[in-house]
Amino acid sequence: MDKLDQKIAEIKDELIELRKALHRFPEAGFKEYKTAEKVATYMQNLGLEVQTGVGGTGIVGLLRGQKEGATIAIRACLDALEMEECSGVDYISENKGVFHGCGHDGNMVLVLGAAKILSQFKDELKGNVKFIFQPSEEETGGAAAMIQAEVLKNPDIDAIFHIHNWHNIKECVLGVRPGPVLASSDVFNIEIIGKPGHGAWPHMAVDPIVIAAEVISSIQNIISREIDPMKPALITIGKINGGTAVNIIPEKVTIDGTVRAYHQDVREQIAARLEGIVKGITQATGATYKLAYHWIMPPANNDLPLTAKVNDILKNSFEQGMVTDDIPCEMGCEEFALFQQEIPGLFIFLGKDKEGERIVPLHDPEYIFNDETITTGVKALCEIAFKFNDRRK
Repeated sequence: MDKLDQKIAEIKDELIELRKALHRFPEAGFKEYKTAEKVATYMQNLGLEVQTGVGGTGIVGLLRGQKEGATIAIRACLDALEMEECSGVDYISENKGVFHGCGHDGNMVLVLGAAKILSQFKDELKGNVKFIFQPSEEETGGAAAMIQAEVLKNPDIDAIFHIHNWHNIKECVLGVRPGPVLASSDVFNIEIIGKPGHGAWPHMAVDPIVIAAEVISSIQNIISREIDPMKPALITIGKINGGTAVNIIPEKVTIDGTVRAYHQDVREQIAARLEGIVKGITQATGATYKLAYHWIMPPANNDLPLTAKVNDILKNSFEQGMVTDDIPCEMGCEEFALFQQEIPGLFIFLGKDKEGERIVPLHDPEYIFNDETITTGVKALCEIAFKFNDRRK
Protein backbone atom coordinates (compact mmCIF):
# COMPACT_ATOMS: atom_id res chain seq x y z
CA MET A 1 0.00 0.00 0.00
CA ASP A 2 1.86 3.07 -1.26
CA LYS A 3 -0.61 5.27 0.60
CA LEU A 4 0.16 3.46 3.86
CA ASP A 5 3.93 3.81 3.38
CA GLN A 6 3.51 7.52 2.74
CA LYS A 7 1.37 8.05 5.84
CA ILE A 8 3.91 6.22 8.02
CA ALA A 9 6.82 8.18 6.56
CA GLU A 10 5.03 11.41 7.42
CA ILE A 11 4.95 10.60 11.14
CA LYS A 12 8.42 9.01 11.46
CA ASP A 13 10.07 12.11 12.94
CA GLU A 14 7.17 12.60 15.34
CA LEU A 15 7.50 9.01 16.55
CA ILE A 16 11.26 9.33 17.03
CA GLU A 17 10.77 12.42 19.19
CA LEU A 18 8.07 10.64 21.16
CA ARG A 19 10.37 7.68 21.76
CA LYS A 20 13.12 9.95 23.02
CA ALA A 21 10.67 11.66 25.37
CA LEU A 22 9.58 8.29 26.75
CA HIS A 23 13.20 7.22 27.05
CA ARG A 24 14.16 10.31 29.03
CA PHE A 25 11.68 9.59 31.84
CA PRO A 26 11.48 5.80 32.31
CA GLU A 27 9.56 4.25 35.18
CA ALA A 28 9.70 0.87 36.92
CA GLY A 29 6.87 -1.67 37.02
CA PHE A 30 3.51 -0.50 38.43
CA LYS A 31 5.01 2.99 38.82
CA GLU A 32 4.57 4.05 35.17
CA TYR A 33 2.38 7.03 36.01
CA LYS A 34 3.84 9.66 33.67
CA THR A 35 4.43 7.11 30.92
CA ALA A 36 0.84 5.90 31.16
CA GLU A 37 -0.46 9.47 31.13
CA LYS A 38 1.53 10.27 27.97
CA VAL A 39 0.29 7.12 26.23
CA ALA A 40 -3.32 7.71 27.26
CA THR A 41 -3.25 11.35 26.12
CA TYR A 42 -1.78 10.38 22.76
CA MET A 43 -4.57 7.87 22.10
CA GLN A 44 -7.29 10.20 23.38
CA ASN A 45 -6.12 12.81 20.87
CA LEU A 46 -6.62 10.21 18.15
CA GLY A 47 -10.26 9.80 19.19
CA LEU A 48 -9.86 6.31 20.63
CA GLU A 49 -11.89 4.97 23.55
CA VAL A 50 -9.29 4.97 26.33
CA GLN A 51 -9.29 3.19 29.70
CA THR A 52 -6.73 4.03 32.36
CA GLY A 53 -5.65 2.21 35.51
CA VAL A 54 -6.26 -1.23 33.99
CA GLY A 55 -4.51 -3.85 36.08
CA GLY A 56 -2.74 -1.11 38.02
CA THR A 57 -1.16 1.42 35.67
CA GLY A 58 -2.15 -0.24 32.39
CA ILE A 59 -3.74 1.64 29.49
CA VAL A 60 -6.14 0.32 26.85
CA GLY A 61 -7.23 2.10 23.69
CA LEU A 62 -10.02 0.79 21.48
CA LEU A 63 -10.40 1.66 17.81
CA ARG A 64 -13.70 0.53 16.33
CA GLY A 65 -13.60 -0.13 12.61
CA GLN A 66 -16.58 0.87 10.49
CA LYS A 67 -16.85 -2.58 8.93
CA GLU A 68 -17.74 -5.85 10.60
CA GLY A 69 -14.94 -8.20 11.60
CA ALA A 70 -12.92 -9.77 14.39
CA THR A 71 -11.25 -7.86 17.20
CA ILE A 72 -7.48 -8.08 17.46
CA ALA A 73 -5.17 -6.71 20.14
CA ILE A 74 -1.73 -5.17 19.81
CA ARG A 75 0.30 -5.11 23.00
CA ALA A 76 3.25 -3.08 24.28
CA CYS A 77 4.86 -2.63 27.71
CA LEU A 78 5.12 0.57 29.73
CA ASP A 79 7.89 -0.27 32.17
CA ALA A 80 11.66 0.10 32.13
CA LEU A 81 14.54 -1.78 33.72
CA GLU A 82 15.87 -0.92 37.15
CA MET A 83 19.49 -0.43 36.07
CA GLU A 84 21.83 2.45 35.28
CA GLU A 85 22.09 3.61 31.68
CA CYS A 86 25.51 3.93 30.00
CA SER A 87 24.40 4.57 26.41
CA GLY A 88 25.78 8.11 26.16
CA VAL A 89 22.82 9.44 24.15
CA ASP A 90 21.86 13.09 24.54
CA TYR A 91 18.40 12.12 25.82
CA ILE A 92 19.72 9.76 28.51
CA SER A 93 17.43 8.69 31.35
CA GLU A 94 16.83 11.41 33.92
CA ASN A 95 15.45 8.92 36.44
CA LYS A 96 18.56 7.55 38.13
CA GLY A 97 18.76 3.77 38.23
CA VAL A 98 15.95 3.24 35.70
CA PHE A 99 16.22 3.06 31.91
CA HIS A 100 14.62 1.57 28.83
CA GLY A 101 17.30 -1.07 28.31
CA CYS A 102 14.85 -3.49 26.72
CA GLY A 103 13.50 -1.05 24.16
CA HIS A 104 10.01 -0.71 25.59
CA ASP A 105 10.20 2.97 24.66
CA GLY A 106 10.46 1.93 21.02
CA ASN A 107 7.90 -0.85 21.29
CA MET A 108 5.37 1.61 22.72
CA VAL A 109 6.01 3.98 19.82
CA LEU A 110 5.41 1.22 17.27
CA VAL A 111 1.97 0.60 18.76
CA LEU A 112 1.15 4.31 19.11
CA GLY A 113 2.25 4.85 15.52
CA ALA A 114 -0.01 2.02 14.36
CA ALA A 115 -2.86 3.52 16.37
CA LYS A 116 -2.38 6.87 14.67
CA ILE A 117 -2.28 5.41 11.17
CA LEU A 118 -5.18 3.01 11.69
CA SER A 119 -7.35 5.77 13.18
CA GLN A 120 -7.01 7.60 9.86
CA PHE A 121 -8.34 4.56 8.02
CA LYS A 122 -11.10 3.47 10.40
CA ASP A 123 -13.71 3.76 7.64
CA GLU A 124 -11.84 1.02 5.77
CA LEU A 125 -10.99 -1.06 8.85
CA LYS A 126 -12.80 -4.35 9.37
CA GLY A 127 -13.39 -5.22 13.00
CA ASN A 128 -11.76 -3.55 15.99
CA VAL A 129 -8.24 -3.04 17.25
CA LYS A 130 -7.49 -2.92 20.96
CA PHE A 131 -4.17 -1.33 21.94
CA ILE A 132 -2.93 -2.80 25.22
CA PHE A 133 -0.15 -1.10 27.17
CA GLN A 134 0.87 -3.43 29.96
CA PRO A 135 2.63 -2.42 33.19
CA SER A 136 5.40 -4.35 34.93
CA GLU A 137 6.65 -6.82 32.37
CA GLU A 138 10.26 -6.74 33.55
CA GLU A 139 9.51 -7.57 37.18
CA THR A 140 6.45 -9.59 36.09
CA GLY A 141 2.89 -9.26 37.30
CA GLY A 142 1.47 -6.84 34.77
CA ALA A 143 0.10 -9.35 32.27
CA ALA A 144 -1.69 -11.37 34.94
CA ALA A 145 -3.15 -8.18 36.42
CA MET A 146 -4.51 -7.05 33.06
CA ILE A 147 -5.94 -10.46 32.24
CA GLN A 148 -7.65 -10.51 35.63
CA ALA A 149 -9.04 -7.05 34.82
CA GLU A 150 -10.64 -8.66 31.72
CA VAL A 151 -8.58 -6.75 29.18
CA LEU A 152 -9.23 -9.54 26.68
CA LYS A 153 -12.98 -8.99 26.85
CA ASN A 154 -15.51 -6.25 25.99
CA PRO A 155 -15.16 -6.79 23.08
CA ASP A 156 -13.68 -10.28 23.13
CA ILE A 157 -10.29 -10.46 21.43
CA ASP A 158 -9.75 -13.09 18.74
CA ALA A 159 -5.95 -12.78 18.48
CA ILE A 160 -3.17 -10.77 20.12
CA PHE A 161 0.13 -9.53 18.66
CA HIS A 162 3.35 -8.19 20.08
CA ILE A 163 6.33 -6.86 18.13
CA HIS A 164 9.64 -6.55 19.98
CA ASN A 165 12.97 -5.15 18.87
CA TRP A 166 15.70 -7.80 19.09
CA HIS A 167 19.46 -8.26 18.77
CA ASN A 168 21.16 -10.90 16.60
CA ILE A 169 18.68 -10.14 13.81
CA LYS A 170 19.52 -7.82 10.91
CA GLU A 171 18.05 -4.30 11.00
CA CYS A 172 14.36 -4.15 9.98
CA VAL A 173 14.05 -7.90 9.39
CA LEU A 174 10.86 -9.36 10.86
CA GLY A 175 11.22 -12.72 12.59
CA VAL A 176 8.01 -14.77 12.45
CA ARG A 177 8.29 -18.37 13.64
CA PRO A 178 5.65 -20.88 14.81
CA GLY A 179 5.75 -22.71 18.12
CA PRO A 180 7.96 -21.85 21.12
CA VAL A 181 10.09 -18.75 20.49
CA LEU A 182 11.04 -17.74 24.05
CA ALA A 183 11.70 -19.92 27.06
CA SER A 184 9.84 -20.56 30.26
CA SER A 185 11.37 -19.05 33.38
CA ASP A 186 11.39 -20.70 36.80
CA VAL A 187 13.48 -19.88 39.86
CA PHE A 188 14.71 -21.98 42.73
CA ASN A 189 16.34 -21.52 46.13
CA ILE A 190 18.37 -24.25 47.79
CA GLU A 191 19.52 -24.11 51.39
CA ILE A 192 22.30 -26.54 52.32
CA ILE A 193 22.37 -27.00 56.10
CA GLY A 194 25.50 -28.49 57.60
CA LYS A 195 27.19 -28.34 61.00
CA PRO A 196 29.28 -25.26 61.82
CA GLY A 197 32.82 -25.54 63.09
CA HIS A 198 36.37 -24.26 62.90
CA GLY A 199 38.44 -24.56 59.76
CA ALA A 200 41.20 -26.22 61.76
CA TRP A 201 38.94 -29.15 62.69
CA PRO A 202 36.81 -29.87 59.59
CA HIS A 203 36.24 -33.47 60.72
CA MET A 204 34.11 -32.13 63.56
CA ALA A 205 31.84 -30.17 61.20
CA VAL A 206 29.71 -30.76 58.12
CA ASP A 207 30.89 -28.21 55.55
CA PRO A 208 27.96 -26.81 53.51
CA ILE A 209 30.33 -24.89 51.19
CA VAL A 210 31.99 -28.08 49.92
CA ILE A 211 28.58 -29.74 49.63
CA ALA A 212 27.18 -26.73 47.75
CA ALA A 213 30.06 -26.95 45.27
CA GLU A 214 29.22 -30.59 44.60
CA VAL A 215 25.53 -29.77 44.23
CA ILE A 216 26.25 -26.99 41.70
CA SER A 217 28.53 -29.23 39.65
CA SER A 218 26.00 -32.05 39.62
CA ILE A 219 23.11 -29.74 38.70
CA GLN A 220 24.89 -28.75 35.48
CA ASN A 221 25.01 -32.40 34.46
CA ILE A 222 21.20 -32.35 34.21
CA ILE A 223 21.49 -30.22 31.07
CA SER A 224 24.52 -31.90 29.54
CA ARG A 225 23.58 -35.52 30.25
CA GLU A 226 19.89 -35.88 31.06
CA ILE A 227 17.97 -33.52 28.76
CA ASP A 228 17.31 -34.27 25.10
CA PRO A 229 19.85 -32.04 23.28
CA MET A 230 17.17 -31.19 20.71
CA LYS A 231 15.09 -29.55 23.44
CA PRO A 232 16.58 -26.18 24.54
CA ALA A 233 17.11 -25.81 28.28
CA LEU A 234 19.51 -24.24 30.74
CA ILE A 235 20.16 -23.86 34.45
CA THR A 236 21.93 -20.75 35.70
CA ILE A 237 23.18 -20.33 39.25
CA GLY A 238 23.17 -16.58 39.78
CA LYS A 239 23.63 -16.24 43.52
CA ILE A 240 25.52 -18.07 46.29
CA ASN A 241 25.68 -16.92 49.89
CA GLY A 242 27.40 -18.42 52.90
CA GLY A 243 30.16 -17.92 55.43
CA THR A 244 31.28 -15.13 57.71
CA ALA A 245 35.04 -15.65 58.14
CA VAL A 246 37.93 -17.33 56.33
CA ASN A 247 38.58 -19.84 59.10
CA ILE A 248 35.01 -20.68 60.08
CA ILE A 249 32.87 -23.42 58.53
CA PRO A 250 29.36 -21.93 58.33
CA GLU A 251 26.14 -23.64 59.24
CA LYS A 252 24.48 -23.13 55.87
CA VAL A 253 24.86 -21.97 52.28
CA THR A 254 22.07 -20.73 49.99
CA ILE A 255 22.04 -21.18 46.22
CA ASP A 256 19.64 -19.28 43.93
CA GLY A 257 19.17 -19.93 40.24
CA THR A 258 16.88 -19.94 37.24
CA VAL A 259 15.67 -22.65 34.87
CA ARG A 260 14.80 -21.96 31.24
CA ALA A 261 13.14 -24.40 28.82
CA TYR A 262 10.89 -24.60 25.78
CA HIS A 263 8.89 -27.70 26.73
CA GLN A 264 6.74 -28.45 29.78
CA ASP A 265 8.08 -32.01 30.16
CA VAL A 266 11.62 -30.61 30.36
CA ARG A 267 10.58 -28.08 33.02
CA GLU A 268 9.08 -30.88 35.10
CA GLN A 269 12.10 -33.15 34.57
CA ILE A 270 14.55 -30.45 35.71
CA ALA A 271 12.49 -29.60 38.80
CA ALA A 272 12.35 -33.26 39.82
CA ARG A 273 16.05 -33.85 39.20
CA LEU A 274 17.05 -30.76 41.21
CA GLU A 275 15.25 -32.24 44.19
CA GLY A 276 16.77 -35.67 43.62
CA ILE A 277 20.34 -34.39 43.32
CA VAL A 278 20.19 -32.13 46.38
CA LYS A 279 18.53 -34.83 48.46
CA GLY A 280 21.06 -37.47 47.43
CA ILE A 281 24.17 -35.36 48.00
CA THR A 282 23.06 -33.98 51.35
CA GLN A 283 22.07 -37.43 52.62
CA ALA A 284 25.44 -38.84 51.56
CA THR A 285 27.37 -36.06 53.31
CA GLY A 286 25.41 -35.79 56.53
CA ALA A 287 23.75 -32.48 55.73
CA THR A 288 20.11 -31.52 55.29
CA TYR A 289 18.45 -29.20 52.81
CA LYS A 290 15.46 -27.03 51.96
CA LEU A 291 14.42 -26.46 48.35
CA ALA A 292 11.83 -24.01 47.05
CA TYR A 293 10.96 -24.18 43.33
CA HIS A 294 8.77 -21.48 41.81
CA TRP A 295 7.05 -21.88 38.44
CA ILE A 296 7.13 -18.31 37.10
CA MET A 297 6.46 -18.04 33.37
CA PRO A 298 5.53 -20.49 30.58
CA PRO A 299 7.25 -20.35 27.17
CA ALA A 300 6.09 -17.81 24.60
CA ASN A 301 4.41 -20.14 22.13
CA ASN A 302 3.29 -18.76 18.77
CA ASP A 303 -0.04 -20.17 17.60
CA LEU A 304 0.57 -22.22 14.44
CA PRO A 305 -2.44 -21.17 12.28
CA LEU A 306 -2.06 -17.54 13.36
CA THR A 307 1.65 -17.57 12.53
CA ALA A 308 0.98 -19.02 9.08
CA LYS A 309 -1.67 -16.36 8.39
CA VAL A 310 0.52 -13.44 9.49
CA ASN A 311 3.56 -14.84 7.74
CA ASP A 312 1.54 -14.76 4.52
CA ILE A 313 0.32 -11.20 5.19
CA LEU A 314 3.79 -9.84 5.91
CA LYS A 315 5.58 -11.61 3.08
CA ASN A 316 3.08 -10.05 0.68
CA SER A 317 3.64 -6.63 2.27
CA PHE A 318 7.45 -6.45 2.43
CA GLU A 319 10.33 -7.09 0.06
CA GLN A 320 11.78 -10.58 -0.22
CA GLY A 321 14.06 -11.47 2.67
CA MET A 322 12.53 -8.97 5.10
CA VAL A 323 10.32 -11.63 6.74
CA THR A 324 11.93 -14.84 7.96
CA ASP A 325 11.50 -17.77 10.32
CA ASP A 326 15.28 -18.23 10.44
CA ILE A 327 15.84 -16.52 13.78
CA PRO A 328 18.00 -17.53 16.76
CA CYS A 329 16.69 -19.81 19.48
CA GLU A 330 16.27 -17.45 22.44
CA MET A 331 16.29 -18.40 26.12
CA GLY A 332 14.87 -15.08 27.30
CA CYS A 333 11.31 -15.08 28.63
CA GLU A 334 8.36 -12.73 28.20
CA GLU A 335 5.04 -12.16 29.94
CA PHE A 336 3.33 -12.18 26.57
CA ALA A 337 3.22 -15.95 27.15
CA LEU A 338 0.36 -15.44 29.63
CA PHE A 339 -1.79 -13.77 26.96
CA GLN A 340 -0.98 -16.67 24.62
CA GLN A 341 -2.37 -19.10 27.18
CA GLU A 342 -5.72 -17.31 26.95
CA ILE A 343 -6.06 -16.64 23.20
CA PRO A 344 -4.05 -17.22 20.00
CA GLY A 345 -1.03 -14.92 20.07
CA LEU A 346 2.00 -14.09 17.96
CA PHE A 347 5.32 -12.71 19.23
CA ILE A 348 7.14 -11.02 16.32
CA PHE A 349 10.85 -10.15 16.43
CA LEU A 350 12.06 -6.90 14.83
CA GLY A 351 15.78 -6.95 14.05
CA LYS A 352 17.90 -4.03 15.33
CA ASP A 353 21.49 -4.88 14.32
CA LYS A 354 23.22 -2.48 11.94
CA GLU A 355 25.70 -4.07 9.57
CA GLY A 356 29.30 -3.52 10.62
CA GLU A 357 28.43 -2.27 14.11
CA ARG A 358 28.91 -4.00 17.46
CA ILE A 359 25.88 -5.97 18.62
CA VAL A 360 24.54 -4.57 21.90
CA PRO A 361 21.97 -6.98 23.36
CA LEU A 362 18.80 -6.16 25.24
CA HIS A 363 19.31 -5.47 28.95
CA ASP A 364 22.82 -4.15 28.33
CA PRO A 365 23.67 -0.78 30.02
CA GLU A 366 24.69 0.56 26.58
CA TYR A 367 21.57 -0.64 24.76
CA ILE A 368 19.58 1.83 22.67
CA PHE A 369 16.57 1.35 20.42
CA ASN A 370 17.26 1.57 16.67
CA ASP A 371 14.93 4.30 15.34
CA GLU A 372 15.42 3.16 11.75
CA THR A 373 13.21 0.17 12.53
CA ILE A 374 10.18 2.28 13.52
CA THR A 375 8.57 2.51 10.07
CA THR A 376 8.99 -1.25 9.54
CA GLY A 377 7.35 -2.06 12.87
CA VAL A 378 4.46 0.34 12.37
CA LYS A 379 3.82 -0.96 8.86
CA ALA A 380 3.86 -4.58 10.03
CA LEU A 381 1.24 -3.88 12.70
CA CYS A 382 -0.93 -1.90 10.27
CA GLU A 383 -0.77 -4.58 7.59
CA ILE A 384 -1.86 -7.20 10.13
CA ALA A 385 -4.77 -5.03 11.29
CA PHE A 386 -5.93 -4.24 7.77
CA LYS A 387 -5.68 -7.76 6.37
CA PHE A 388 -6.43 -10.00 9.34
CA ASN A 389 -10.15 -10.18 8.59
CA ASP A 390 -9.53 -10.65 4.86
CA ARG A 391 -7.68 -13.86 5.59
CA ARG A 392 -9.78 -15.46 8.27
CA LYS A 393 -9.81 -19.24 8.07
